[in-house]
Amino acid sequence: MMKFMTDYIFIDTAAYVALLNRKDQYHLQAVTKSEELLKNKTRFITSTHVFAETVTRILRRVSHSKATEAGDIIRNDAATGIVTPDNEIIDQAWHTFLKYDDQQLSFVDCISFAMMTQLKISRVFTFDKHFRIMGFDII
Repeated sequence: MMKFMTDYIFIDTAAYVALLNRKDQYHLQAVTKSEELLKNKTRFITSTHVFAETVTRILRRVSHSKATEAGDIIRNDAATGIVTPDNEIIDQAWHTFLKYDDQQLSFVDCISFAMMTQLKISRVFTFDKHFRIMGFDII
C-alpha cells in the first residue's frame, strides 16, 4: 500500500455515481466540481471496493451498458489511482464497522475511512455525510 498521499483527494462511490448518472440528484454539482478539480490538476485515489460498488450501483440503477461504460471510464482515468486495501486496512475497517453500529456505515465506507487514514488523505469527493461524521473534509 502506498503511504503519505496528503495531496490526493479520495473519490467515493457517491461522487462517481453522481458524475456518471445524469439522473442523479447531484449530477450537475458533481460535474462542476470535477471540472474544477481537474483544471487544478488534482490527483485522485479510490479503492477497488469503491470501483466495484460504483459499477454495481450503476448497473442496478441504470443499465449494464452504462455500468460497463462507467467501469471503463474509472479504470482508464489517468488522474486516478485505484488501490486494493491490504489486510491491515480490512481489519481496521471491520473494527470501525463494529464500533459505529449506530451510524449505519457501509463496510465499503469503513474501508475508505481506513485507507484515507493510513494514506493520510483528509479530503474526499463525495455526497455521503458519513465522511464528515468520521472527520474527513468533503469536497
